[in-house]
Amino acid sequence: MSLDGRFIHFLAQELHEALESGKIQKIYQLSKTDFLFMVRKSRQNLQLYLSLSTALARLHLSQMAYDKPEQPGGFCMLLRKYFEGATLLGITSHHGDRVVEIQTRHYDDLGEEHRDCLFLEIMGRYANLVVTDQSRRIIDAYHHVSPFENQDRTIEKGALYVTPTTKIDPEDDCAVSRFFQDNPEPNPKQIIDAFNGISPLLANYLVAQARTMNAPVKDSFSLWLTHTPYPTMAWVNEKQRFYYFDLFDTLEKKTFPSLSELLEAYYYESGRTERIRQIAKNLLQFVKRELDKNLTKHERLLDDLAQAEKGFMHRIKGDVLLQHLHNITLGSTTFSGFSYELDAPIDIALDPLLTPIKNANLYYKKYQKSKNSVPHIREQLTLTQAQIEYYQLIDLQLETATQRDIEEIAAELEPQGYSRKRRFLSTRKVPNLNIYLPLPDVEILLGKNNTQNTYITHTIAKPDDWWFHAKDIHGSHVLVRSEQPLTESVIRHAANLAAYFSQGRYSSSVPVDYTQKRHVRKIPGKSGSFVSYTHHKTIYIDPNIDLIDSLKLRK
Repeated sequence: MSLDGRFIHFLAQELHEALESGKIQKIYQLSKTDFLFMVRKSRQNLQLYLSLSTALARLHLSQMAYDKPEQPGGFCMLLRKYFEGATLLGITSHHGDRVVEIQTRHYDDLGEEHRDCLFLEIMGRYANLVVTDQSRRIIDAYHHVSPFENQDRTIEKGALYVTPTTKIDPEDDCAVSRFFQDNPEPNPKQIIDAFNGISPLLANYLVAQARTMNAPVKDSFSLWLTHTPYPTMAWVNEKQRFYYFDLFDTLEKKTFPSLSELLEAYYYESGRTERIRQIAKNLLQFVKRELDKNLTKHERLLDDLAQAEKGFMHRIKGDVLLQHLHNITLGSTTFSGFSYELDAPIDIALDPLLTPIKNANLYYKKYQKSKNSVPHIREQLTLTQAQIEYYQLIDLQLETATQRDIEEIAAELEPQGYSRKRRFLSTRKVPNLNIYLPLPDVEILLGKNNTQNTYITHTIAKPDDWWFHAKDIHGSHVLVRSEQPLTESVIRHAANLAAYFSQGRYSSSVPVDYTQKRHVRKIPGKSGSFVSYTHHKTIYIDPNIDLIDSLKLRK
């Protein structure tokens, strides 16, 4: 991983300089594993983001806006008890490893000083957040480790906190010298196994750099320790990589003013997706289950329709039996006769307990049943296809949903059989809308779920407002409200929103239709926010998230 011990060493220094003497005003739990510390310093509001996600564990300053749940979890309440109102004294890393210590000071109601510490262990699936007092006695932890699980290290209330460090600190000169005396030409694995916080990315670089310099690995190691932060992101084999200095042998790279900005750029979208996945886990499972169920039903109905449409063969068999009644022996199980309609012989199965005439009538009944079932099957196919489109739309909407969007989607799905474990006690009568302001006198409204789409299009839109939607694919409703005629700039901004928040998000030249609201009609009897429209024009647009981020949002 790129976020190794050396990276965290410089990140801790950066955070210390930015947050020292700042006051923690509020702590929010954004998802099951993500927390946001609101810090006030020098008349500025700063956000410290901490994540314990298995794949995305990290901490950094953040400038993004987040949905802040009103109901925190139990561990968040513990963090609020010990750290809200506290002053940050220092942020340090430990022995070159992926452990960050946040030291704080606060005073109780009697004026007595308390100094508590928060240890963040950025250890992949072992990521943890541990609260201790000044003497490092554990007050509580996000994950507990009993002595039966690990004899070397216990994370339980009252136990003494011990860092998980067992390797060499890269800045311990004596230990480093001894290692290279015993291993003059170590391979990357030996370096990783011996030293704290050295990632495979860095270990491979150190060995490759020594070869390039035609020098021992120790020289490459010593030179590495002199590198100062130069936050860099690069594209290697079409994948993003990052590190605190530029060790990438590629021209496709980008630098950042700070390590926090680098981490936010790298993790923001995947982190947002991970938070939504945690919050909407049950909802996603419900939508997937309903979608799979309807897709399976659709396949069965197609098979049934194919069989029903072949029902004319029952009529032909009945006709052949009537034509050859005098040739059929009572008690026979089969009969072969010539069909003038097919102009070919045909084999017919018979019930030996029935007379030939009753066998013919039986085939006529089967024919009538098949004939009557065709309209019913086609109707069910139409309804099932509508359900598939509905749940595909919901699935698309969940990809870009915020927590408030998810609450509205959950409420919408309750009549469909989705039961939420926790009722959202929201009193909002107006859906959560994103309203962009490309110009002072222009508003662009974006609907990201069916509730918002319906409200935008059928409640607040005026006949002369302009309505945008990606052509022939699932997507959001976008409405432009302006007293002035549409300009090309506004059209492109609105079309970009419609294209990005659609199934064509990752495509190029996405066709977007736009027309006045007076020409948009809801499709009767169809679930969701499906509409029909006329008198439209089409523009082709390349979805651009950077352009969307640059638009001003109305608060």
